[in-house]
Amino acid sequence: MEFFEKFLSHTENSRALEAALYTLRNAGKRIRPNLVFKTAALFDVYDENVERIACAVELIHNYSLIHDDLPCMDDDDFRRGKPSCHKVFGEGTAVLAGDGLLNLAAEVLCGGLCGEKYFKAMGRLFSRTGFNGMIGGQSCDIDEKKQNDESTLLFLTERKTVRLFEAAMLSAADYCGADDSQTRALGDFAKAFGFAFQIKDDLLDEGTEPDKLTFVSVYGERAKALLREYSLKAEESMSLFKDKSGYFVDLVKKNLDRQ
Repeated sequence: MEFFEKFLSHTENSRALEAALYTLRNAGKRIRPNLVFKTAALFDVYDENVERIACAVELIHNYSLIHDDLPCMDDDDFRRGKPSCHKVFGEGTAVLAGDGLLNLAAEVLCGGLCGEKYFKAMGRLFSRTGFNGMIGGQSCDIDEKKQNDESTLLFLTERKTVRLFEAAMLSAADYCGADDSQTRALGDFAKAFGFAFQIKDDLLDEGTEPDKLTFVSVYGERAKALLREYSLKAEESMSLFKDKSGYFVDLVKKNLDRQ
């Protein structure tokens, strides 16, 4: 929570804020904001703007988790082993908590030292998480007419999972002035790792939701081979950065070893 505190310290207390903090404090490994920091480190950049981008990415991620768990969405009662936000605070407060986190992400970003590269990073972040990204994926996911087939699975994974990894890495790359080849390599990593991450999730959750569209339900045993393929693609995509790619290669391996 350290780098959140300075951006949250001025926020007035409310039931909605309490609900938002409940979710933020029940965090996982904060992979996405760490990807912002580690991508910026590839270019030897670390400043408050990088912190703001990382904070915004995590705020957006957590707002999406709160909303995804709602009964009108994925209808999940638990998140990371604890009751979901709406189970503790009620649906209305959970909606407001998610809305507040998204609004706070914009507020945090707008407080940065703006310039052309920073504006480009902001645009990248919101385009990857809006109608052409994360929100578009969730819209498809709750569509009663969606087909439970391979093409739908790939579309949902790219929009709901991959696009937020892209948002983290490519917004940092934009701010740090990455050239076309560097941006392409980072985008390739984000895509391959995002797919590997989702496949691993599906393998770990195998059998818990028999009717859910997953890589296991579509590919069966082949899902394990796909996990290895995407993991290898992710590692290879970072070869451009040579000895600076260690964190990213380790992240791929840690994903493979998740239990």
